[in-house]
Amino acid sequence: MTWRLTFAALIGIAALAVLACGPSGDPATRGGVIAPAVERPDELAGRLELPALVGEVVFPWSEIVVRRQSGEITVGVLVANTSDRRSRGMMYWSGLPPNSGMIFIWEQTRARSGGFWNQNVPIDLSVAWLGRDGEILEFSTLLAEDETVKRPQQEYFFVLEMPRGRFEEMGIAVGDRVLIPETLLSN
Repeated sequence: MTWRLTFAALIGIAALAVLACGPSGDPATRGGVIAPAVERPDELAGRLELPALVGEVVFPWSEIVVRRQSGEITVGVLVANTSDRRSRGMMYWSGLPPNSGMIFIWEQTRARSGGFWNQNVPIDLSVAWLGRDGEILEFSTLLAEDETVKRPQQEYFFVLEMPRGRFEEMGIAVGDRVLIPETLLSN
């Protein structure tokens, strides 16, 4: 009987050691890829700065297309498609590579009116509020570390966030359309 207790104790110690070590490497580079993207950009490394007592939330990477008046442009996105991911959002991200952002997708595609804020986000963000068909309805600006809740004037279905000024730099405007791949909507 004592060998079973010894074995159980060793298993318990090993499990604690694994938990204590936690995941290794840069958390920004984990999370996998959802098609149509084929790989996560190396430029994500070092941009997520988690405080010591904050648990990691892993975001998959994918791509969307924005149909602008001047033509289509591909945008890389961190995908916030679960409650944990949407709640964390851009918290603790010090920036994103050029032509990238974070897209917020809900399990049920329906009109929403809730707001967004920038608590624990060290950078200013621009928010594009999207209609059911991906049309950009309006923009809002969230200032770094600001807990002021911003809401659009109309209901929305999806949200695309980018570092402040990126939409303008990329020539993305109200009325342009974000094409969200089915692979993101079904996850």
